[in-house]
Amino acid sequence: MDSKLLNPLFIKLSHLIFRVRKFQYKHLKKIAKETLNKKILEIGSGPKSSKIFFDESNDFLCSDIEPEYGHPIVDVTTMTFDKEFDMVVCLSVLEHVFEFHRAIANMYKALKDGGVLILSFPGYYPFHAEPHDYWRFTEHSIRRLLADFEEVKISHRGIRQYPFVYFIQATK
Repeated sequence: MDSKLLNPLFIKLSHLIFRVRKFQYKHLKKIAKETLNKKILEIGSGPKSSKIFFDESNDFLCSDIEPEYGHPIVDVTTMTFDKEFDMVVCLSVLEHVFEFHRAIANMYKALKDGGVLILSFPGYYPFHAEPHDYWRFTEHSIRRLLADFEEVKISHRGIRQYPFVYFIQATK
């Protein structure tokens, strides 16, 4: 059977089995509940932005590289924000960014001192959005990639040695 037909089926099945979105949203809702009057940048908002979880007192900038979603176009590898945001949210995007080191450096630079980076990406998960599905990170690589941050909290779904998804909260 054609992989273009099978891939959406595998992704839907993976969401049911691994419960990735539910895991991400559970953690995000907890953070959003405590986030008021902040300036927030979301990288890769897609058709369903996480803005819905945040209080209206926040100044929330949705973005994407795909124009059909209607958000401002922001490429995380070339963005030039400098200490403008209290929070950067980047869910299920980094595995699709070939120059992920540059992306992390730019998100770090975009944060004000004390700002928070919210990241989530798959661990063990089927390929998706091919051919632009490049990376799978481990807990060890995450800590090294985010070494410039003052504090890094990592949660995962699945057993530690076989995580389906990671959720990271890193404070600058």
